[in-house]
Amino acid sequence: MVTIKEVAEKAGVSVATVSRVINNSGVVSERTKLKVLRVMKELGYNPRPWAKYLASSRNRFTAYVVMTPRIRKFLDERGGFYFDVFMGIETVAKQSGVLLKIVDPGYFEKADGFLLIGADFDKDDIEAYKKTGKPVVLVDHYIPDIRVDAVVSDGYGGAYAVIKMLINRGYRRIVHIHSNLKPYSFRERYSGYTNAMIDHNLMPIYFEFDEFHDNMNSVVALMLRNYDLPEAIFTSNDFSAVRVIEELENRGIKVPDDVSVVGFDDSIEAEEQGITTVRVYKLELGSFAMRRLLTLMMGQDIHPAKVSLFTKIVERKTVK
Repeated sequence: MVTIKEVAEKAGVSVATVSRVINNSGVVSERTKLKVLRVMKELGYNPRPWAKYLASSRNRFTAYVVMTPRIRKFLDERGGFYFDVFMGIETVAKQSGVLLKIVDPGYFEKADGFLLIGADFDKDDIEAYKKTGKPVVLVDHYIPDIRVDAVVSDGYGGAYAVIKMLINRGYRRIVHIHSNLKPYSFRERYSGYTNAMIDHNLMPIYFEFDEFHDNMNSVVALMLRNYDLPEAIFTSNDFSAVRVIEELENRGIKVPDDVSVVGFDDSIEAEEQGITTVRVYKLELGSFAMRRLLTLMMGQDIHPAKVSLFTKIVERKTVK
């Protein structure tokens, strides 16, 4: 049997750090959490904080993780947004003895509960899952007029905070390049930017980026033609930040000497390329959601709730 000490040694951390990761307590960086969780998975280490409760239950819970093909493809991107979210889900499921299955939308049979991942589910989709009578938790998604449990990140607060930081440093001409506003997370980031600008008597300026067709070349050209070069650019996510930096540099515009750029999510790419961003705690998104679903499957605290995880500004080299 694998011990916690063996996990700590292979991960290159202390036993106390592994314990904090298992119990989701104390201060541990997201990178360290990922490293520990991956070692636990590799070694087959499986602590079970709910073992006492589950031992008294005759039935083992089965939870379905429901993903559209668009979201599922992100599981192949090691270190990507939904890869990390799923790592959080999977870790808590193993700790609690929950049988986890990834399924396509529309598959309902033999599940004790459902985790719906991402913003591809509309109101009718969610209502269909509610009608099964089984617990449902939305992950990185929220629809205001449906009373369903949801775990999201604080996009509004994160956007507001980073725009306020820029304004306090003297930036005034700050542009927002946003992605499709259908996803709740992107709408919240848009709103946070907008209100931060208005609250400081500044004019919000927007340009829309189509991630699927990658029209960033046209977006940057339009911005420069209609607005000129701003002092700072805030994007909906880190992929957009990477692309806008590439297009600016193709035109001989230097970041951050000529313009500052801020992303959102704190992806591997943002870390590797030194992009200032707003960190979303992706592992915790998954683990909070799985713990909430487990609680509901146990018939406890059944009143629906929306959980919003605070974000954090991560300063790197793309802001002066």
